[in-house]
Amino acid sequence: MTLLVKDANTSVQSLATVTDGNGNLVPANPLPVVNTAGNAASDGSGTLAAGGSAQTLFGGAVPANGYLVQNNSAAALWISDTGAASNGGASIQLMPNGGIFMTPSGYKPAGPVSLFGATTGQPFAARRW
Repeated sequence: MTLLVKDANTSVQSLATVTDGNGNLVPANPLPVVNTAGNAASDGSGTLAAGGSAQTLFGGAVPANGYLVQNNSAAALWISDTGAASNGGASIQLMPNGGIFMTPSGYKPAGPVSLFGATTGQPFAARRW
């Protein structure tokens, strides 16, 4: 079966489909997903070494193709890639218990990524690619 769909330019395009095991129409030849960064993610997870002070993530390395940070603590954290993180100013707040900040693939920050929290030992998850 062929479906007619409109693309981003509102031109009608045909899309060949087949039926899956549940009777749903699915593309016959799905488009491939391409990782433009081409690199596996590196783990930078940890805990805050000292509450009330900015901490540089990823050993001070500037992520070449983007990054993600998740707050795994019960209190707020702040993140910045334009200078030392603080609980205000240009820093971005990560909400407690799962707040996430993620850049698009290919994003290279202006400088090292830093994290700020009020309490020593606040856990976080971090990946860079």
